[in-house]
Amino acid sequence: MNTLGDTSIGVISSWLHGLTARQNAISNNIANIDTPGYQRQEARFETALQQQIGGGSAQLRTTDARHIAVGGRLAGQLGVDPAQLLTSSRMDQNNVSIDQEMTSLADTQMRFQAASEALTTKLSILKQVIAG
Repeated sequence: MNTLGDTSIGVISSWLHGLTARQNAISNNIANIDTPGYQRQEARFETALQQQIGGGSAQLRTTDARHIAVGGRLAGQLGVDPAQLLTSSRMDQNNVSIDQEMTSLADTQMRFQAASEALTTKLSILKQVIAG
């Protein structure tokens, strides 16, 4: 949607759709936690969203040796070192971890709430502008 030359509503809408897809994948993972051979699903949409926004090439830079670099090896892992990610040692080849899924679910819910609030704020501003 390009309301009055503003693409932010479309971007927020895409963000919400991506988060909905992620929540569906998490729900499927939790529902199949005891299904032998089930492999964990993921919904990755951030790259497509960055392309829609315009590349997402803005990078933070470090100006001091004590600064923590952005991205790096922890990117997309909810602050957990990939070596520490929970893995399944189950004999039935199911790789779903309830702890990992619940952490992902909480993160997704917080992001969905932030996106919903951003959309509500944007629509409220437009309503005020139209009303005068």
